[in-house]
Amino acid sequence: MNSIRKNSDASDTIWQEYRDNFSRHLLGVTRHLQSETMAKLEQSCGHKQLRLGFEPYITLIGERGWRPSELAQLLDVSRQACNQVINQIDEAGYITRLTDNSDGRARQLVLTPSGARLKRDGLDSIAQIDHEFAALVGKNGITDATGSLRKLQTGLKLGTTARELDRLPHTQFGVQLPAMRDYVLRRLMALTQSKGHPGLKLSFGQVLTLIGESGGRIQEIARIWNVSKQAISVIARELQALGYLQFDSDSRDARKVVLRFTPLGWTLIADSVSSMKQLEAEFEAIVGKAPLKRLKGTFRRLYLALQLEVDIFEHNDNANIGLLAKKIQQQLGVGGSRELARLLLKPAILAG
Repeated sequence: MNSIRKNSDASDTIWQEYRDNFSRHLLGVTRHLQSETMAKLEQSCGHKQLRLGFEPYITLIGERGWRPSELAQLLDVSRQACNQVINQIDEAGYITRLTDNSDGRARQLVLTPSGARLKRDGLDSIAQIDHEFAALVGKNGITDATGSLRKLQTGLKLGTTARELDRLPHTQFGVQLPAMRDYVLRRLMALTQSKGHPGLKLSFGQVLTLIGESGGRIQEIARIWNVSKQAISVIARELQALGYLQFDSDSRDARKVVLRFTPLGWTLIADSVSSMKQLEAEFEAIVGKAPLKRLKGTFRRLYLALQLEVDIFEHNDNANIGLLAKKIQQQLGVGGSRELARLLLKPAILAG
């Protein structure tokens, strides 16, 4: 337990709510889905130079040609951020720029043949993962959750028009998760900022959500997000400057540091829990109390079955096994991991 944190039943309750709630479960399952999809696209389909941020752009551009300014508005991002991702996708060979027939000075973005194949392969990969999810929590649970997510997306509009929303491929459970994840992050950020934290940024969630009671380590957070340690270090320093985090020496390795919440950081945790409850109330107003309860239950079961973030919040043998399993899967890929599991379950091997 962090010595800075007050030891009380109230703070224990807040911490439990922070680490076990619908928003965390949805974000964790979405991150897992995208990580698994990336692995399938790279290892099984041969796609190169992929980044997680490409997904919403490839999905939208696949519907028709878009101007960069239109994409920025639909995705609710700045023109600068939008153009940066567009350039990366262009360099990877998945989109091209064509002259806009209605305005010769403007350009429309369309998928190249490689981009179209990436989109098809992406949908196929997500369908496979949907089946894996159904095997964990039941087909009926996934079907019911898909309907509730669709109703939420329709009610929220998610920064786009109802007409465009209806054209997106929402028949799959996994296809809906990235947009829902983005909305949850933006909404939670706005709600928490209004509680006295104006300096918060969306990027801070990469670090804040992966710090447990005993702290967090930059290299572990970078591994989970599949980004550089330098990128996480920059965010951690910003949070330190704002007073939310402190850097302590790591008892496991004197050359490294452990990120811990300051008293202001624990206040932020309490305020974020309050924001999560507000968000759930907003969702309940759209889908109803019983459907939301079922949706929350499905995501919680998935989160637990996949052992997501177990290495962040647990400190026991199961956590070590979960972390080892993740590392093995990263090294062997999905197919290799399944073959290893099959071999381990052979009676002859277990008998020694």
